[in-house]
Amino acid sequence: MPLKGFKYPNGDKIEIEEVRGGKVDIERMGIALPTLLHMAEQRDPERKPSTTELLNGTCQSYLQRTEEYYIDPQENAFSLAGTLHHLKLETAAEAIGSLKSELSLEHFDITGTLDLYDSKNKYLIDYKNVGSYKVVQLLGLQYNTENHPTDVYLKSGRWGRKGTPKKVKVFYENPESADFGDWKWQLNFYRFLLERNGYPVEKMFIQATVRDGGVQVATSRGVNKNIYLVEVPFIHDDHLVEKFLTKRDALLQALENRELPDECNEDESWGGNKCKRYCEVREICPYVNKGDIW
Repeated sequence: MPLKGFKYPNGDKIEIEEVRGGKVDIERMGIALPTLLHMAEQRDPERKPSTTELLNGTCQSYLQRTEEYYIDPQENAFSLAGTLHHLKLETAAEAIGSLKSELSLEHFDITGTLDLYDSKNKYLIDYKNVGSYKVVQLLGLQYNTENHPTDVYLKSGRWGRKGTPKKVKVFYENPESADFGDWKWQLNFYRFLLERNGYPVEKMFIQATVRDGGVQVATSRGVNKNIYLVEVPFIHDDHLVEKFLTKRDALLQALENRELPDECNEDESWGGNKCKRYCEVREICPYVNKGDIW
C-alpha cells in the first residue's frame, strides 16, 4: 500500500503501476525509466521493524507503512547514488573471504543489514555518501586563525593592512565536538546485532564519501579529502536496548491498533526541518498539515 507513485515537477501524479507499464513521460519527469523503477522498489509493509526505521519518528514509520503517498524523485537522487555506491563496494568485497557485505541480522525482532563486517580485524564499517558539512560534524572540525608564514596582504582592507601577514584558517579535529547524530545509534545497534549473532566487534567506522569533495565549498570548511574513515564511539548495550525496544513497541502497537502515533519529537524531526523539506510522508502527515510544528 505505502508508496503509490511519483510527482512530476509541476505536481501532477503518476502511479507506480503506470510507470512500470511504460506510461510515464520521461522528458516531462526529467528522469530515465530505470531510475524510477529502482526508486519504486518497496519492502513488505508487514516486515519486522528495522534498525534504520526505528531511528525515524514512529509517526513517520507508521504513515510509510499504512498510507498511500507520492514522492518527488528529485528528492531521492542522493539516496539512489548511495545505493549504487553500496552495490559496487559489495561486489568488490565478495573477492575476500574475511569480508562479509550486506549481512542481514536480527535480534529482539529487530532487523539490520550492515554494509561490511571484517572478520579478520573485527571491524564494522558503514558506507555513507555525504556533503562536506556532514563531514565537519563527524570530525568535529574547528579552526584557529593564524598568520601565514610567508604571504602578506598586497593592499590594505578590512582583512588587514598592506604588508602584514595574511590570516589563514588552520583546521583541527576536536573529538569532543564531533556529532554523529543517529548514525552513532545505527552503527552501535548493528554492532549489538553482530555480537548477538556470534560476530565480535572491536571497532566501528563510517566510511564517508564526500559528494562535494574537491570543490571550494568543501575546502573552505577544512574538508580536503574525498573519503574519510571515521571511528564511531561505543554506546552501552543497556542504552541501545532501552531505546530500540521502546521504539519497536511503539511502532508495533500503532500498527496493531491502526492508531496514529504522537508527533515526531524535535530530534526525530530535526527541529522541524525534516517535516518541512525532507520527510517522504510530510504531505499526508496530520501534524504537518495542521501546522502544529510551525
